Amino acid sequence: MTYTNLQAHPLPMDKPAPSEIIDEIKGYRWLMTDTERAHISQMLNVDTSDITIRGNIMAQDRACCKGCGKHSGLDDLIHNALYAGIHTKRFMLDVLTNGPKGPSPPHELICSRCLEKYEGAFLWIPTMPWF
Repeated sequence: MTYTNLQAHPLPMDKPAPSEIIDEIKGYRWLMTDTERAHISQMLNVDTSDITIRGNIMAQDRACCKGCGKHSGLDDLIHNALYAGIHTKRFMLDVLTNGPKGPSPPHELICSRCLEKYEGAFLWIPTMPWF
């Protein structure tokens, strides 16, 4: 199922490094790729150097899109929130600079490349700062 109210970004993306498992919290560290960082900076209209975090910590491993093979990433979270009108660019840049503002409800995640829904629900772990 695709979501036509979002804008597709058919960009080539690097394959991310495997997620680092954080046993003590049962979480996964998603390391941001260079192309993921570039995609985020393009969406937020900032320089890539303005996005200083190296990645984020999620409750589940990255998923692979069944539509196009893209791995889920922070760029998909930004894409979904921005183009669905949920958060502003300023708010999201603040989160990327200073970390999440609170607990995360489970999110359906839509692939920013082909608009196919990833399987499962995605959320970050509120007790762990992003890095």
